[in-house]
Amino acid sequence: MFRKGRFAIWNGKEYPVVSQKRKYFLQSDNEIDIENGFTSLGRRNVFFKEVILSELEDAYEIFPYAILSGYRFSMESYNEKTGMITLVTNNPYAAKKVDVSPHGMGEFSIEIPIEEISILEDRVPILGFED
Repeated sequence: MFRKGRFAIWNGKEYPVVSQKRKYFLQSDNEIDIENGFTSLGRRNVFFKEVILSELEDAYEIFPYAILSGYRFSMESYNEKTGMITLVTNNPYAAKKVDVSPHGMGEFSIEIPIEEISILEDRVPILGFED
């Protein structure tokens, strides 16, 4: 559907990556990854593997967005139960063209069914993979 957050490629496969105290962990919800050194760390159906940056093939952060009436909106959240996605912008001109609601100081939001839009993404290199 869509991806948001930090990801890394390890052994040719994409995983969400989390960091804590300058340590990096790949995250998986697939039990098969236990064979690749992932452990549960006390969380049910979530597995982690500590890695060092040199083991990664690539690392990046993904920022999903959509274009409405020619204006860019960031994806704020998605409600799987209702199928509604919340998009946010700080562009005051977009507020004149798109039926938005106030969403904090200088921001505007809109909720629409996810099937009515296309989710695009920016992919920004991180963790030394900028070059």
